Amino acid sequence: MLLLLTKKALLSRPGSTLLLLFVVILGTAAATALAGIYGEISHKMALELRSYGANILVEPDSPDGSGHLLEEDLARIKTIFWKHNIKGFAPYLYGAATVTASGRSERAVLAGTWFAKPIDVPGEVRTVQGVRVIAPWWSLQGGYPAAADEAVVGAALARRLRTGPGGTVTALYQGREQQFKVVGVVTTGGYEEEQFFAPLPTVQGLLGMEGRISRVLVSALTVPMDAFGRTDPQTMSKADYEKWYCTAYVTAVAKNIEEALRGSRAKPVWQIASAEGALLTKLDLLMVLLTVMAVAASATAVSACAMASMARRNAEIALMKALGADSYQIALLLLGEIVLLSLLGGCAGYLLGQYLAELVSSRVFSSSLTSPAWLFSVAMVSAFLVALLGSLVPLRRALLIEPVRALKQE
Repeated sequence: MLLLLTKKALLSRPGSTLLLLFVVILGTAAATALAGIYGEISHKMALELRSYGANILVEPDSPDGSGHLLEEDLARIKTIFWKHNIKGFAPYLYGAATVTASGRSERAVLAGTWFAKPIDVPGEVRTVQGVRVIAPWWSLQGGYPAAADEAVVGAALARRLRTGPGGTVTALYQGREQQFKVVGVVTTGGYEEEQFFAPLPTVQGLLGMEGRISRVLVSALTVPMDAFGRTDPQTMSKADYEKWYCTAYVTAVAKNIEEALRGSRAKPVWQIASAEGALLTKLDLLMVLLTVMAVAASATAVSACAMASMARRNAEIALMKALGADSYQIALLLLGEIVLLSLLGGCAGYLLGQYLAELVSSRVFSSSLTSPAWLFSVAMVSAFLVALLGSLVPLRRALLIEPVRALKQE
């Protein structure tokens, strides 16, 4: 009987019903789209931020920072507990050498590194690591080295040497000499512009340090740091340590890497890690606020539409009261209409919101979005909240209608 009355009440006012349904659908779609994006945006933004520099520095574990790491250990980085969070790494070997070009000589830092080196990891697929992976933001005039005797020169150093792509530079270190063909000039706005970059094996041979490296820069996906993440692991209980170790804090990932590389000390690059964490935290808060605002705005619109519709139903409600209907029965009838609108609006809003979320993901992040299973529940709850919150004031007004006065006015 209740369902029949509810259906008849909705169909007797098609204009008001469709308007209310439209508002519920829009509110549900907005909340669903924002919730769907929220589920993916932190991960995708973290991936985007990984293109702006490494966030973990690995150095030799010595009081004065001297000593070297072993190149043969580097593949172990992709075998740690957080191996899937490691987006890339690049080793460096530094030495102060005299570089000469166009009759000019400069004392400069000679940096041997990987540019794009394929490495085989036991039990894993082949991976490519190096500068091109962790520093795609480098602005390069020319190209990257493809041969052992090719090099990239920092922009500031290249200007002083008056060289560029196609030029030749000779590097001299403790009586050993190596000639390089310049294939690129890099501009970063940082210390890299003062350095001379060449393939790691060539620099190792020139410096007489085969198989050794000075440091490793690692780019890893991490979660924003919180108070627990900043706690000193040495003061934690066993349970807290396991929780910290199994959470992708930048400090926990660094600890994993440190355990994998012999004689190493890994530490976060806090300037980058802190900025990333703060940005992702604010982004999460923004998405929550936008979702709440979308629901609130839709509920306000529903309230305005329902108030207008209720004003035209004064006589109907007054007549039901005059015939013996109590407040509970009237509230049940009106809430039945709300629930029915919520079900219809929730299903339609879910489909529309899912489409909007996929559209935003493809246009902004150039990737597909896989909607989580809980998104449908979010859509239905949002639809019910929009309809219920928007109907509270009109419902209260309907329950306060005095039958005698309302029927007399009619």
